[in-house]
Amino acid sequence: MVEFTKKEAFARQLAIFIRNEDRQRAYELSKEFVNAHPDEMLAHFLLALAAYRLDKYDEAKIEGRKAFNLASSADDMLVTALLTSSAYYNKGEYTQGYELLKTIEKRKSTDELQKRMFVFAMALNKSDEAVYHMDQLFKLNESMAADMVLKMLGL
Repeated sequence: MVEFTKKEAFARQLAIFIRNEDRQRAYELSKEFVNAHPDEMLAHFLLALAAYRLDKYDEAKIEGRKAFNLASSADDMLVTALLTSSAYYNKGEYTQGYELLKTIEKRKSTDELQKRMFVFAMALNKSDEAVYHMDQLFKLNESMAADMVLKMLGL
């Protein structure tokens, strides 16, 4: 097996594993990436992604939070929050996932974020907040919101 030292080399090889859906190898290399570059947001994000795809949601939550905390831009925070919230959702930890999404909503709001927040609000029986997020989603992406409503109605 080839040994990587530079973060770019890790990222390139991981992109190949992820694209080819070689989940176990992506997971193993992601762990090496984190060990070699523990302060690198991308390393923790890719490990969270690889863990998530192997249904290792607890590890995905931990690594996703690390990536979120290391993120330097709103875009990086958003992508890490979306992934990490998915792990929380799969563990039934709706409050933690929703709170993480609220943190990023203050910095950047997107249609995908509002969609995810709507789902969490519904899971938490927070109907007023769910309506708010659906309204925000309609403002950002009317087509996505309409599709979501139709699916909820079974149409």
